[in-house]
Amino acid sequence: MSTKVKIKHKWNMLRFYLSFMLLSFYLTVSVLFLFTDMWSDLIPSGRTMIGLILLLFGAFRFYVAYRRYKTKKERIHNIQSFKKEASVE
Repeated sequence: MSTKVKIKHKWNMLRFYLSFMLLSFYLTVSVLFLFTDMWSDLIPSGRTMIGLILLLFGAFRFYVAYRRYKTKKERIHNIQSFKKEASVE
């Protein structure tokens, strides 16, 4: 008995686009922390460190989303080529 839940294609695409929206959010907030004085009254010291952490986290999220996309695309290509080979034989 399998308890695996299948995620529909639309949900996968939504997750894919939301991951890039989060990337843009992290990059925007990190640029605001690093290059503006927007929150200087709330956080007078440590804004550079927070900006760098957000920038690195955004880069990490981009890497994870990109690898997930490339792996999924490669897996789909492999399945399609396997089906073509199986139907020829």
